[in-house]
Amino acid sequence: MTGDGRSLRAVWLAVIWLAGAVAAVAAFTLFQAVGSDLPTALGAGGAAFLGLGTLGLAAHRFLAD
Repeated sequence: MTGDGRSLRAVWLAVIWLAGAVAAVAAFTLFQAVGSDLPTALGAGGAAFLGLGTLGLAAHRFLAD
């Protein structure tokens, strides 16, 4: 992929946020499948989203810079 750094940064940001959303849905579904109550399942999904988003952005910054 060729292009300036700004457009590539936007693409990577979109990929990282999409992966975070997929992880959040997977965590929510897993917690619902094992019978957790709704606030716990929502908290697990939110934690997965924030954790993967933070880790992904930190890893991208570390590798890109």
